[in-house]
Amino acid sequence: MEQGKDSAFLDRFKRVIDEGAINEIGKDIGFCKRLRVVTPFRLAVAALSTFSCTAVGTLADLHRGFTALFGGEVAYKPFHNQLRKEEFPLFMRQVACELIGQLAVKILRIKRGAPFSEFKEIVIQDGSSFAVKDSLSKVFPGRFTAISPAAVEVHVTMNLLEGSAQQVTVTADTQGEREHLPEASTMKNRLLLADRGYFSIEYIDELMEEEGSFIIRAKSSINPVILSAVNSEGRVLKHFHGKRLKEVSLSKEHPIELEVEWNTSEGSVSCRLIISWSSKHKVFNYFVTNLSAAKYSIQDVLTAYRLRWQIELLFKEWKSYANLHRFNTSKAPIAEGLIWAALAASTIKRYLAHITQLITGVEISTRKVAMCAVHVLLEVFIALVRKSPYRLLLAWRRAITFLASQAKRAHPARDKKSGRLAIGLTPVYDIP
Repeated sequence: MEQGKDSAFLDRFKRVIDEGAINEIGKDIGFCKRLRVVTPFRLAVAALSTFSCTAVGTLADLHRGFTALFGGEVAYKPFHNQLRKEEFPLFMRQVACELIGQLAVKILRIKRGAPFSEFKEIVIQDGSSFAVKDSLSKVFPGRFTAISPAAVEVHVTMNLLEGSAQQVTVTADTQGEREHLPEASTMKNRLLLADRGYFSIEYIDELMEEEGSFIIRAKSSINPVILSAVNSEGRVLKHFHGKRLKEVSLSKEHPIELEVEWNTSEGSVSCRLIISWSSKHKVFNYFVTNLSAAKYSIQDVLTAYRLRWQIELLFKEWKSYANLHRFNTSKAPIAEGLIWAALAASTIKRYLAHITQLITGVEISTRKVAMCAVHVLLEVFIALVRKSPYRLLLAWRRAITFLASQAKRAHPARDKKSGRLAIGLTPVYDIP
């Protein structure tokens, strides 16, 4: 391990998990007026440590994590009273947002000369929902009331090259997904990947005006006018011209590429539409894009869109290894605050995964880190709260060495052919 690199990343971590800074966040938000036993810093670190290292099923688990880390006799009731404050979710959200913003590092780059190298970033947008206690249905109404009367949705904008969330919002499950798309004005020279819930002609038009690019999966109900059509072999399909999409027969054998047009109140919007048959799901998939046909083949578009799966892997880590799940509480502030605690804990694990790659030159699996970081993270948190710089550095280095050995990506060669590197991405192994 190269000396200096690890301590630089540790310094960044300590600046975010700084006692004075976190206590100040708590005061600014109104979470506390005076620093007593359960200070904002202690509560935040206890939440991060407990959510990172153990299975959290009840508030008692978090209380035990607090007392184990800081000692002393903190009764459950006054501890619970801190969590039920209206400011608790605001405080934990701010802590999580600081972690998300400050612990992002670039772990992938696009090879020079690769088709997608024209983009500064590849942005993925999606959301993930889960049920909360039914008694919270007035605060967090669910879309499927018969099954989940109360549910939340976590809306995420992910930076693929950093392998982490850029922006996160927690809302009731009934709130519209499109409201959380990145502002079109921020998407110049960037590529957006989004699923069919985000398809909007108006938004696509805005993206093109701002010189943003996109591959968005559309719903099967779309019915634009076809301006031109070619199959995957480049043969022109003249009989498609001028017809509506619903008026033509589609082939399941090979994907086809159309130039299509929608009429809007302000004019018309033209895009490429690539249609391919999914033998697994027995449906046609519709991908709308403004990527140039001269530069990006049908297969390039389909391969790039598969990268959207990276955000699904992020959601899986949150739910499986960071305790993002339904909690047995009827208090909305507690429920939301614990959601932010889970997201913050996962952010720390991903940071450890990414810096291990940068420091050691080993391709790291974030999923494996999410599973096994429990064996080294607690030691890091203990050294942090004990304010022992030497012990903290040793724990930090032990964590990196352990993860480099135990969390390697299983199939790096396959990644280049059909996985996350297939469009010309390559891992970064140095400090950005």
